[in-house]
Amino acid sequence: MFSSLIQNKYLFLQMLKREIQGRYRGSQLGFIWAFVYPILMLLVYTFVFGMVMRVKWGVAGQDNIEFGIILFAGLLLHGMLAEVLIGAVGLITGNSQYVKKVVFPLPLLSFLSLANALFHMLLGLLILVAMLLFTGGTLHWTILLVPVVLLPFILFLLGASWFISVLGVYVRDLSQFMGVLVTIMLFLGPIVYPFSSIPEELKTYVLWLNPLTIVVEQFRAVLLFGQMPDWHLLGIYSVLALLMLALGTWFFAKTKEGFADVI
Repeated sequence: MFSSLIQNKYLFLQMLKREIQGRYRGSQLGFIWAFVYPILMLLVYTFVFGMVMRVKWGVAGQDNIEFGIILFAGLLLHGMLAEVLIGAVGLITGNSQYVKKVVFPLPLLSFLSLANALFHMLLGLLILVAMLLFTGGTLHWTILLVPVVLLPFILFLLGASWFISVLGVYVRDLSQFMGVLVTIMLFLGPIVYPFSSIPEELKTYVLWLNPLTIVVEQFRAVLLFGQMPDWHLLGIYSVLALLMLALGTWFFAKTKEGFADVI
C-alpha cells in the first residue's frame, strides 16, 4: 500500500494539487476560504461555549480568548477526522472512473484524502499559533513534539479510511451513520469541554472508545501548556493506531478486486 505511494509520488502530488485548487475554484474568495472558515467556526464555538454556556477549562486567569484557543486546538483535530472519515465513505464509489482502470493505484485515494485534510489542518494550526502570539501567549519548546503526537493519529486515520472506503462500496447508507458518529465524537470527548469535567464512571469509555480523546489531550499539552505528553497513553494509542492501519490495509487489499463488479 505504501509502495504504491512511493512509486506514484508524482501522480499523487499532481492530484493533491488539483484537489486543493478544485476545492475553492469558482468561489469569490478562493483560497482565502481556507483561513476564513476556521476563524468563523472558532468565533461561533467561542461565543456559544465560552460566553453563553460559560464553559471553563480550569486554567488560572482564563478569559474567552484563551478558551477559544484551547477549543480551536481540539476542533482542528476533529475537523481533520471528520473530513477523512466522512470522505472515506464515498471514496471508491465517487471515483468509479479510477476503479475501472486496472493501472490506477486505488490506495492512493486514501492518501490523497488524508493529505488534503492534513494540509487544511496545518493551515488552521498556523492560525492558532498566530492568535496565540497576537494575544500575548507563549510558544513553548514542546511545540516541537506536535509531529510526534500527530503521527499515530495520522496512521489511525489512514487505516480507518481504507477500512471505511471498502464498507462504503457494499453498505451504501453508511454515510448517514458516519455523519452521526463524527458528531458523537465531537460532543462525547474533550473537544468543547475539558476531560476533567467528564464523570469518573464515564472517563474510561471516553478515553478508549473515542479516537480523539488521547490525541487531543496530548496535542493541547505540548502545543499550549508546555507539558510533556503522557508517553504511556501515547504509546498505547500508537499500538492501537498501527492495529487499525494493519486492519485497513488487509481489508482493502482483500476486497479491492471486487470493487469494479459492485460499482
